[in-house]
Amino acid sequence: MKLLSEDVLKEFGFLESPVPSQTNELKVMSKDAVDIVIRPDGIFYRNMGFFYPLKDLAALRKLYKELGREDLKPVKH
Repeated sequence: MKLLSEDVLKEFGFLESPVPSQTNELKVMSKDAVDIVIRPDGIFYRNMGFFYPLKDLAALRKLYKELGREDLKPVKH
């Protein structure tokens, strides 16, 4: 299974969101109100101030489905 990276997130339609300057977050990628945070120590799902680590594409697909969204599919360019 693919490890998560910024390129993989973009492949599945996540777009970069503005990041508050006072945080240690390098980048926030969002799709359908699902925020994925890229930090120096890994990639995380952020919800209500808590960070849940995501290691690979399978974990992201499972999370996306559990949040009541449809299956996560690559976008066509």
